Amino acid sequence: MKTIGIDLGGTKMSAGLIEGPGTVREKVTLTRPVDQAGMEKDPLKLAARLMGPDVAAIGLGAAGLVSWPDGTLVWGPNVVGRDIPFKDLLESRFGLPTVVDNDANLAALAEARVGAARGRQHVLLVTLGTGIGGGNVIDGKIYRGRSFAGEVGHMVVDVGGPRCTCGQRGCWETFASGRRLDQIARDVAAADPAGRTASLAGSGPAAGIHLTEAAIQGDPPAAQAVGEMGIWLGIGLASLVALLDPEVIVVGGGAARVGDILLDPARQSMMSTLEGSAFREPTPLVAAGLGEDAGIVGAGLVAAELARG
Repeated sequence: MKTIGIDLGGTKMSAGLIEGPGTVREKVTLTRPVDQAGMEKDPLKLAARLMGPDVAAIGLGAAGLVSWPDGTLVWGPNVVGRDIPFKDLLESRFGLPTVVDNDANLAALAEARVGAARGRQHVLLVTLGTGIGGGNVIDGKIYRGRSFAGEVGHMVVDVGGPRCTCGQRGCWETFASGRRLDQIARDVAAADPAGRTASLAGSGPAAGIHLTEAAIQGDPPAAQAVGEMGIWLGIGLASLVALLDPEVIVVGGGAARVGDILLDPARQSMMSTLEGSAFREPTPLVAAGLGEDAGIVGAGLVAAELARG
């Protein structure tokens, strides 16, 4: 069976033609729309590029509050537009069964089914994208609460902290996210204009991808900066482990590409912050197995389930 999976994130939207148990056959990407009209039309454009007579269903994951099961993006702090009825728009355009959910929910399901947490029944996924997304799989199924469960990036970890895009102060994602990594990269480059991060950025502004690449190449200031973000990652994870006690935590998003440079400090911070850690088995903390494709794979998988009835 072939399906189309669409992942609508904070900086871009991607779609893939998904076949079988999560195989991406073809992929297309657009930059994030700047207004509501673009948010409504661009997913339809992506789906049209991949559409064929053998496509059975469509799945879409959106970063933000998605009303379940009617598939409306109510609002998102890192995306434009409000009350966008993606399910209705896609079904009206293509006449195919469509499912719409939060993007991290779908990525969590994909990692539990065919990724780094394959075979596990209780999986927590944390994605370090523009913000922090969270998806929770319990007993092999996505847990949504009334609709909006999983907005973990907006747990307040410092009431006097920086202003978040959601309007609050001190949200977890202001300390550990792709946006935060970009800021750290600029700070590192400014502090050492001749350093590795600044060199990789060239004539443009330094970004998280330059910092993480410098860390991978063994640059000490970059590795230290990434590790400090890992400490904040672990602080938030400790609260989630205390609440959910998952079998495994999967960390996805662009920042996760540095692997243990980020995850080792996070593991240490998580366990040192967690209540009763001396009496618990350490919760495995692993990098995502599907990389940036987790969202589109998850969307494709739930679309296939919908098509099968």
